Amino acid sequence: MEKKKQVSTVKVNPIDTSVFRYNPMIVQLQTNEVKNKTVGEYYKQIRNNFYVGVKSSFLIARDLFEAKHNLDNTDYGTLVGDLGFSGSTQAKYLAIGGDVRLYQLMIAGKLPMKWTTMYLLTQLDDQQFAKVEPMISPDTSARDIEDTAKFKKEQSQEIANTLLSFLNLEIDKEQVNVWTYSKVVEKVKSALSKIPEVKLNEDKVDSVRDKIKQFRDKEEKLKVSLEKAKQVIANANALGTA
Repeated sequence: MEKKKQVSTVKVNPIDTSVFRYNPMIVQLQTNEVKNKTVGEYYKQIRNNFYVGVKSSFLIARDLFEAKHNLDNTDYGTLVGDLGFSGSTQAKYLAIGGDVRLYQLMIAGKLPMKWTTMYLLTQLDDQQFAKVEPMISPDTSARDIEDTAKFKKEQSQEIANTLLSFLNLEIDKEQVNVWTYSKVVEKVKSALSKIPEVKLNEDKVDSVRDKIKQFRDKEEKLKVSLEKAKQVIANANALGTA
């Protein structure tokens, strides 16, 4: 079981909305079309609606955390199965939803836009959180928090390892073949070569390549079968009209 939600001693002050071109305190979607067709007005409405979605994600995390403690294991397993949440998604939501400090950030209009930044905040002790809280805003990045909190080396490594467990690359097998997939892998390897702390799992790379090959082989066999069926029908029609 996850640890119970604890009351934090950190006080979160409401955000100064004057520095934003949108309203971080908004809780309702704006569904009407933008009246004044300007960049600023489009930005404001899009940003408002985006931030409502961010708050919704936090509330999903909060509800899942509570469900973890209020349901028995069987019912909880049924819930996450119906929701289609993977293990990594659950871990992310449980960490975020179980941190009362993030709830305080939400009602103060200071909840960060990105879930990775939210997750990073859950890893801070109250002393570190109190240090970074004054500079937290919806646009605060994980790097800003890490620089301000002054993580110890081992703490940074632990957080990095945990965050990496949430990162997955997805590729649509219908959009690529083995050759294009190999090109994608080369690009990923090239990008990751600049980040020595991140390693590519070659076994999974090969596994995905095999699955793509199997899919394409099956697709090719299906095409051949269809062509043969068409030829049979054409021959039958020809005999019938002869």
